[in-house]
Amino acid sequence: MVKTLLSVLLTLLLLVGAGIGEHFFVVSRFDKFSAAIDALCQKTQKEEATRADADTVKTLWNNEKKSLHILIPHADIAYIDYWLGEATGCIAVGDFAEALTKLEVLTVICEQLPQQYSVSIENIF
Repeated sequence: MVKTLLSVLLTLLLLVGAGIGEHFFVVSRFDKFSAAIDALCQKTQKEEATRADADTVKTLWNNEKKSLHILIPHADIAYIDYWLGEATGCIAVGDFAEALTKLEVLTVICEQLPQQYSVSIENIF
């Protein structure tokens, strides 16, 4: 009986520890990506952004999503790919106002998505 209780307690502690580790991992990845999006937003507001700048952010995202595929559903990753592609296209043709709206959507996604996978009462129940 004591061994069973210890096993259950140890399993719960491991699960909580893994959840907390996952949370910090996802948040750190999105913080890095969000900083790149913010820098691109600033360049876009000044109408100085180029296709190369957008491609740099896409390359960063492609590197980050390789490790995030384990933890985040493909649909969420594809959603970010879509908006990033749209923003890149707008920057490439010089439509900075439209690119800025798409980058704003990406900024909101980067704020909300990590919260959806955090260890919280709302997400557990």
